[in-house]
Amino acid sequence: VIADGGGQATITSDRLSESGLELAELSAATRKRLAAILFPQASLANPVDVAGSSDADPEVLARCVEIVADDDNVDAIFLVGMFGGYHTRFAESLLGGEMRAAESMIELARRSGKPLVIYSLYAPVKPPALRRLHEAGLPVYSSIEHAVKVLQALAERGIYLQHQHGQPLQAGVTPLEHMQAMFARAQNEGRDLYEFEAKTLLREHGIAVAEEVVAHNVDELAAAGEKFGEQPLAMKVVSKDILHKSDAGGVKLNLVGEAALRAAFDQIMSSCRAYDAKADIRGVLVTPMARRGTEVIVGVVRDPIFGPVLMFGLGGIFVEILEDVAFRAIPLSRHDAQAMVEQLKGRKILAGVRGEPPVDKAALVDLLLKVSSIVSAYPQLSELDLNPVIAYPDGYAVVDARIITNRSVVSN
Repeated sequence: VIADGGGQATITSDRLSESGLELAELSAATRKRLAAILFPQASLANPVDVAGSSDADPEVLARCVEIVADDDNVDAIFLVGMFGGYHTRFAESLLGGEMRAAESMIELARRSGKPLVIYSLYAPVKPPALRRLHEAGLPVYSSIEHAVKVLQALAERGIYLQHQHGQPLQAGVTPLEHMQAMFARAQNEGRDLYEFEAKTLLREHGIAVAEEVVAHNVDELAAAGEKFGEQPLAMKVVSKDILHKSDAGGVKLNLVGEAALRAAFDQIMSSCRAYDAKADIRGVLVTPMARRGTEVIVGVVRDPIFGPVLMFGLGGIFVEILEDVAFRAIPLSRHDAQAMVEQLKGRKILAGVRGEPPVDKAALVDLLLKVSSIVSAYPQLSELDLNPVIAYPDGYAVVDARIITNRSVVSN
């Protein structure tokens, strides 16, 4: 930090500390070089307070920036004070010095890999020197807090790139012929994947999905009863035309025994026909009720600029109200996936609160990597929504899955 006033230096130090950023310890050589151009009363420790040294010569600030940039302990430079307003505050003749200082800082920014961020009291009036810095692409702000947030984002980006260097991307998966055929059928019929098809794709590539049975008519419910026994079951309608199953009365829970399954089947058919008389209904999906755990959500969209982007967050009310989610471009490295899990504001919930056990974070990281690989392998997959995924201390289970097909990509 380079400041032209003690009060600004103190405020800036506090804000940087609050944001988790550290003030660099300047080397003895750097302090010696600063002492050679600043008044004796100047503070040479970080933050550097020029203590009026620049009042009659604004170019002193540019020389300070250059000296500090040469220090190997410094990753970024924050210039704080009233640069750009010296000619207004002290003497009009100082405008030339401010413009030369601006050009020096622009040249330094071009040849140095260290970010330079400027806060000035005079930023709102856009004096010539600050306009020149802005035109050259240097960030100039009228708020210390805003500037600190930018420095914080730059630091996070630097850490990400540092970790990313040499980090291998997750090994891809080979698209399966029968899964390609499944996508082709859906595309030819002008629809997205049915839920059971989406879950089949996930299961085929090693993702933990609960067992299920598709019953096309009431007589096929017996197979579900035989497979799952007397445990509570959930039943959901299978239809490309009914996206919001609960709204249509297409979901029944806690069903035990074949009689309950038959009654639920009839109720679902009746409700869904009333909801949409023309809906193409293929039957119902029967699966065991998921045991209690922590809900998370995994999603994928295809951004026109970044391509496929993966989203991870806490599920239930957390994603709807708090919008606590993390994003990364696909394909992911293991560090990407780990960072997404740890980035959430509500990560303490995953670690276990109020007596709840912590979830299996390693399993969630594995899930994110497998989803990344699937999306990379199947360009026919346009969007994906796994909500909820129930996270447990010993793994996870995908409860609901939706995959939207890319109609512009034809399956092989």
